[in-house]
Amino acid sequence: MSERSSAIRQLVALFVLSAVSLALPLFAPFDPLLVITEARLQPPSPEHLLGTDELGRDILSRVLWGTATTVTVSVVSLISALLIGVIAGAVAGYYYQRWPDRLIMWIADVLSAIPFLVFVAGVLAIWGGGLLKAYVLLTLVMWTNSARQVRGEVIKIMPLDWVAADRVAGLSEANILFRKVLPKCISPAVLFSLSYLPDIVALEAGLSFLGLGLQPPEPGLGKMIFDGISYSGSAWWISLAPASMLVLIVVFARALGNPSAKGKARFLGGMGIGRNRT
Repeated sequence: MSERSSAIRQLVALFVLSAVSLALPLFAPFDPLLVITEARLQPPSPEHLLGTDELGRDILSRVLWGTATTVTVSVVSLISALLIGVIAGAVAGYYYQRWPDRLIMWIADVLSAIPFLVFVAGVLAIWGGGLLKAYVLLTLVMWTNSARQVRGEVIKIMPLDWVAADRVAGLSEANILFRKVLPKCISPAVLFSLSYLPDIVALEAGLSFLGLGLQPPEPGLGKMIFDGISYSGSAWWISLAPASMLVLIVVFARALGNPSAKGKARFLGGMGIGRNRT
């Protein structure tokens, strides 16, 4: 199967995952914010299939809404980071060893040198938490992966004869880059970027766990896990349900985003070229 076919297949699977997650709240039996004080800490029952939390809120409803939020934020962050990274990597590779390349790679190196959770949690701790801020920071952190991938591909393509022929034919630099070179780099970038989807999902849940993502009382899988820790002995179901759902999402995302050996080899080859010739 060609890289283009694999990329299309995985993008379709990503769309299906997103659509299913967005539809999950439609099956929620209760309002996820509804507080029923007389139903506090009830174990799983026919009325509340996954039990209730410390405020009497239905856990199944909150898990379904939290899943939709986690998957949506993760997928939108991944796509945004991919778009930014593809453009930045194409420019860096096209102007290899010139100031645009050095500037873009310097920014990427700085962002890559800081651990994901430390950087995002530190910034959000200063600016305050929030879903939109978490999305922006996730995008800013993750674009470097696709940028390096596309840069390596462009560096390998630029010396080819047909690129020189296009220049002789009078095509503009922008035309050569965005209409001729870039389309050949998108499929490998998509395949490799999807391999980071589990990391984004786990990072979003981690921010929610720390109280830096989606803010209470809105349901977030990470925050639900954190809230359930205090009741792990008496009300184990509070954290078990969101933790199980989070594991399922990560496992599915890892299966979806597992790049082929060829894709990995091409990425590492591109990175090797970038390092050896810098």
